[in-house]
Amino acid sequence: MQTYEIQTDTVQTDPYKERRIRHKTLRLVVVEGVMSMVAIGLQQTFFVPFLDAMGANRLEVGIGAGLPSLMTGIVQIWVPALLRRGSSYKKLVVFSVFAHAFSFLPFSVIAFGHGAAAIWLTMIAVAVNAATMGLGNAAWSDWMSYLVPRRRRGKYFAMRNRVWTFAQLAVSLAAGRLLDTAAGKIMAVFALVWGFAFFTRLIGGIVMNMQYEPAAVRVRPEEKSAFRDFVFSLHTNSFGQFVLAFSLLNLGAYFSSPFFPVYMLNDLHLSYLNYTILQSIPSVMIVLTMSFWGKLCDRIGYVMPMRLFSVILVGLPLVWVITRDYWLLVCSQMLAGISWGGMQMTSFNYTLDAVGQHNRLTSISYLNVITGICMFLGSTLGGIAEPILPQWTSSPLHNIFIVSSLLRIVPVLIFQALPTDKPRYAKMTATERFFFDPRLSLRNGFDRLITPRQ
Repeated sequence: MQTYEIQTDTVQTDPYKERRIRHKTLRLVVVEGVMSMVAIGLQQTFFVPFLDAMGANRLEVGIGAGLPSLMTGIVQIWVPALLRRGSSYKKLVVFSVFAHAFSFLPFSVIAFGHGAAAIWLTMIAVAVNAATMGLGNAAWSDWMSYLVPRRRRGKYFAMRNRVWTFAQLAVSLAAGRLLDTAAGKIMAVFALVWGFAFFTRLIGGIVMNMQYEPAAVRVRPEEKSAFRDFVFSLHTNSFGQFVLAFSLLNLGAYFSSPFFPVYMLNDLHLSYLNYTILQSIPSVMIVLTMSFWGKLCDRIGYVMPMRLFSVILVGLPLVWVITRDYWLLVCSQMLAGISWGGMQMTSFNYTLDAVGQHNRLTSISYLNVITGICMFLGSTLGGIAEPILPQWTSSPLHNIFIVSSLLRIVPVLIFQALPTDKPRYAKMTATERFFFDPRLSLRNGFDRLITPRQ
């Protein structure tokens, strides 16, 4: 491991040596991603069922599901200041990964507790877990921007996500099956799940420590933008409009997101395996479509795909209101995977490009802060609103899904107003114009009607 620390000072004069180290690091990033995302995937898939198995009420589920987003975001307010004090990206990210690994261990202990005290201890544990994970998020994103060239980002991250999604899916399905077969020992299995998450995240930290930090990262220009100034300038630039749209879209999504697992397990009475399958379908669709989105966005930019994804996301919660058919819900989850997977990839890459190298770390950190706060507000408000809203259908959770869909309309309108980032000489096919730039398609159609070709 010391080899990398020595090489970072010598490879500047040997571009071929640096290229080999970069390529090796990019392979290590894939391995680390598999290990780390297995742990994160287990948390995302089974944390709400864990709360539900402990007897948490709707408000507790809403708060518990929103706390990871809140803490992941808030902790990043201090990341730029930490790095200004001399900490390198690598040191901060490696510390974050190891701390996140050990924060899974309390869940294994709490799983054997009972009552309200155990539920609120779980809340504290998940807050610590999320804070340790969020500490390195922005630094990792900026670090990767130095390693992966702009022209290859879409293709590279699509490949990386495809590999770790398969691993995440296999482990989640195994955990779901194990929960179904462990009659009377559900909490013991949950303890095993959290222990496995600790182990895989720990391996991810070891691999992370082997990765190369370019000298350009260590001598980056100082960033001093205050969070307050960032917030008050959101309306003055296109990146600020994107932050508002992305954050409000997540607020609307998290108004209902924590309650889909509860609805599947308690209202639809799905087994843990069927629940896991339904939850995992979006990840499968991400695997199948990510390469396509990556190549497309490398060619036409990120704003036009984001506009389409946001429109699709408005109607997805309504599917759960109008049908209880498992296979129709499978189709809905497939569409959700295509849309949310595309939205996450395009928003990540748009952020790397839109803010410029000088303010990238601060902008990513503050974007995550605002988005995390909105996610927490959404899930908490959903938990508060569920018993208050009038019951329009057979299930009170349907009301949450309907309101969630309505809350997504405003951010969709903001996405439509974002200036396009299509490369100047990019050419789009007629099909691409129809889906990604319908205004141009309509205008061309009217032009042909008015001035038909001779």
